[in-house]
Amino acid sequence: MSILIDIVILALLAGVLAYAWLVDRRVRHLVRVLHEMAPMVDEFSAAVDKSENSIFQMKAMTQSIEDRFRRTGREANPFRSRREDDRKPAEPELPAGVTKLTDKAELVRNFFDTVKSRQA
Repeated sequence: MSILIDIVILALLAGVLAYAWLVDRRVRHLVRVLHEMAPMVDEFSAAVDKSENSIFQMKAMTQSIEDRFRRTGREANPFRSRREDDRKPAEPELPAGVTKLTDKAELVRNFFDTVKSRQA
């Protein structure tokens, strides 16, 4: 009876080792793919930063034009009421534990550094 239990334990151990080997192969493949994607992710991050800067510049330009129209006494947008001009948009509240990212490129680099440190 004890030999049968030993054989079952050995079979289960062999199954666990085989599954661990399979998972290890998949993780190594995933890490290789992530390293190949690193330049593309950096380019995407740079494009996102550039678009954010463009949006900020457009908002600043729009604000300066509206201010210029207000100083001259004309309405910048005749379809918008004065009450809407006076209201400031409310800042969206972030859920608890969530922080606003300021530098996406640094986030991406930290991700790849973490992956490299886990490989070692």
